[in-house]
Amino acid sequence: MVSNVGGALRRFLPAGGVLLSVLLFGNYAIGQLRDRIFAQTFGAGAELDAYNAAFVLPELLLDVLVASGLAAPFIPIFLQLRGEEPRRANAFGQTILTGAVLLMTAVSVLLFIFAPQTTALIAPNFDAEQQELYTSLFRVMLITPIIFAASLSIGDVLLADRRFFSYGIAPLLYNAGIIIGTLAFGATLGIYGAAIGAILGALLHLAIRLVGLRGTGFRPRFRLESTPAVGEFVRLMLPKMISHPVEPLTFLFFTSVASGLAEGSISSVSFARNYQSAAVSIVGVGFALAAFPSLSTAYADADRRGFLRALFTNLTTILTLTTAAALVLFALSTFIIELFLGGGAFDAEDVATTALILSAFTISIPLESITHLLSRAIYATHHTLLQVFSSLAGFAVTVVATLLLVPSSGVVAIPLGFAIGQAVKVALLALSLVVRLRVFPELHLVGSTATNSPSRSG
Repeated sequence: MVSNVGGALRRFLPAGGVLLSVLLFGNYAIGQLRDRIFAQTFGAGAELDAYNAAFVLPELLLDVLVASGLAAPFIPIFLQLRGEEPRRANAFGQTILTGAVLLMTAVSVLLFIFAPQTTALIAPNFDAEQQELYTSLFRVMLITPIIFAASLSIGDVLLADRRFFSYGIAPLLYNAGIIIGTLAFGATLGIYGAAIGAILGALLHLAIRLVGLRGTGFRPRFRLESTPAVGEFVRLMLPKMISHPVEPLTFLFFTSVASGLAEGSISSVSFARNYQSAAVSIVGVGFALAAFPSLSTAYADADRRGFLRALFTNLTTILTLTTAAALVLFALSTFIIELFLGGGAFDAEDVATTALILSAFTISIPLESITHLLSRAIYATHHTLLQVFSSLAGFAVTVVATLLLVPSSGVVAIPLGFAIGQAVKVALLALSLVVRLRVFPELHLVGSTATNSPSRSG
């Protein structure tokens, strides 16, 4: 009996998913500690404003140019190549690593040169002294996107090899580096101590992933090769990059809607979303990332049964855990908001409004969590366009539903509209996956006759 229970737990709580979820939670916790140290060291003043503003453009470009399009095509192609000939898989990985680092180096050099001009875009209302501080910090922190380009590329190799600890611990070390820099140099160098900490954190982020490569057979080295696999990677990456701004655009739209409602609506939506997104990231993203290599390997091996087993096991786990989290947040929304945010200028009316928004946001927790798994299942079949279409359609429905609900529901229309949009996205992703699975064996057999030919794998 005990062994049966243990076997069921191991099946529905895969060790990789649990480990990544724990590490994601740890990163949230250390992020809270980082923010507390920032608040106590610098306060909510001009220095910290300049520091936060200096991150915006480098992080955005890294996210769009590298992070957004990297993992979706990389892992399925890398694993299929490894199954055929490990040497070609390593050459492919080294080419992608080199390309990512070169791209972000070129972008960083351009940003360094035109740093003063970025002020008009990012912080047009800073005074002259604050603009000068922003420019200096901006130039110092341009080192980090180059380091992260390397670390993100290596991270995908670790994910493919199921080295979840080395992959998941890296963000914690990044925040730890920022904390160390702030505590060690904040008193003498001011906000530059935090900037030094960010560079230290980025180096730690990369270092732990380099250590994690031991035993994988992959060695980072400079390589640029034009192969069918690289061509397929680019073809699959571009649609993913196009769809990446959907989430920021969604919440930009919500900000616009909330700005026309009662005072404080924007802040209440932001606070509520933070709690909702924590549950989605810790469970939905954690288990979806852990499942991605298994799904990709099953597809590469034409193992339809293994693919479906990995999909439905993780789907059951994510649904169960996120539904439980949603019910807890719904039942305790007022208590949670009162405990963590209540007091001072955040009065009882603010607590009630934010708790109401959080209660409505809980509907979308299981739905949004499922989208991460379904998207990666589609990516595992060497396809990205269907996921892009589902994301764009979900965004359009979110906008329409929110606008229709605002007159009758006020600010609660925002989380309700988001839930409706996510439900549509889930339905479209599920339908897209059914379409891909219908030609599952044929796609694999065709792809295996030529090295990931772009015209034959999508």
